[in-house]
Amino acid sequence: MNLDEATLKECADWVAEQVSEELGGFVSSELVDLVIELDLVVRSELNDPRMDHKAMASALMPRLEEAGAPVKPGAVTQPLVEEILYWLDEALAMAGHVREVRR
Repeated sequence: MNLDEATLKECADWVAEQVSEELGGFVSSELVDLVIELDLVVRSELNDPRMDHKAMASALMPRLEEAGAPVKPGAVTQPLVEEILYWLDEALAMAGHVREVRR
């Protein structure tokens, strides 16, 4: 997927807002930016553009921890990452970049 930086930033801001509202807490756009960046890397490395959210979240957790994200209960968890991925797909679709993932 070839997206410009402005679109990715707008997607990250919108996703952070949606996830924060959905879960009743604060999710930073920086965390969403990191998830987007790592998501693109993992899909490319594994040559699996249709990877489902559960598998992707599982693949992202160690990478998020390596990047310094607070991966622990009450902070960044796999269900939170799955929620971010769900809303990311919604944001990309609204930006005209529909991404099909296995369900």
